[in-house]
Amino acid sequence: MPFEPIVINSRSMSYISLDKFGRLRINKLAMKALKLEPHQYIVASVDVDLKRIGIAKQELSRVPNASIAKLDRRGQVSGIGKRIAEKLSLNLSQAPFFFVDIGWVDDAGVRWRAFELMEANDVL
Repeated sequence: MPFEPIVINSRSMSYISLDKFGRLRINKLAMKALKLEPHQYIVASVDVDLKRIGIAKQELSRVPNASIAKLDRRGQVSGIGKRIAEKLSLNLSQAPFFFVDIGWVDDAGVRWRAFELMEANDVL
């Protein structure tokens, strides 16, 4: 029987998380990929079919009918996570949920940084 390699995912990857209080947190590597600083404004979107969240800087994208949200100094955004959980049918009592960075996606003239929901058995 051949050896099977063991993959150890480290916390040195770009991701966002959603906690039980409905706060969306963007980790340092994701903030670096998005070129975000604390206290900047973002716009978020959801792809329900693929269980993805898209994040874009508000200055770079003028998304019609979108609400802007402000990052705090820790990379957290309050209020938006509950709406994301509702759209993706996630039960916040089972949080935290992690969304791994899959890169840039262009959609309707807006360049989003896409993050895909990790399965429960996947570990960061």
